[in-house]
Amino acid sequence: MTESLKSVELKVAGMACAMCARTLEHSLKDLDGTTDAEVNLGNETVRVEYDPTLLKLADLEKAVTDVCCEVVHERITIKVGRMTYAMCVRTIVDALERLDGITGSNVNLSSEKAYVTYNPYMTDGIQDEKSHFGCRIPVPRNREKKMIWNKLCEREN
Repeated sequence: MTESLKSVELKVAGMACAMCARTLEHSLKDLDGTTDAEVNLGNETVRVEYDPTLLKLADLEKAVTDVCCEVVHERITIKVGRMTYAMCVRTIVDALERLDGITGSNVNLSSEKAYVTYNPYMTDGIQDEKSHFGCRIPVPRNREKKMIWNKLCEREN
């Protein structure tokens, strides 16, 4: 294991009993790259500590869905301006896919919107690193949208 372990919390739905929670916890602990896993049946959450060089968020989510339940994500829409070419769309999608906790994104050139699916518990690093790619992204008022916006800050042309 490396010294740069990550910890993630996942909201899950469909955990029906203590046996399911225990099975899920053991399955996550058995993954190569996890150092700890805790399942909270009452809150329907799972906390996993893992090595990001060996596992990705998608691997952890697959392990959860393979055992018993579904991972709950949040979805936001962000207005994006000054996109003129399909390359702008690709640049924004690529920037979004590099962010921890982003589980899906779709950017629509004609509506000038980015549709982002993400894990609301994975917010570390979203406010301290910025990607510049030349499109105008207005500052949203919603807290979750602001975290994504801070990662995709605007750069004047």
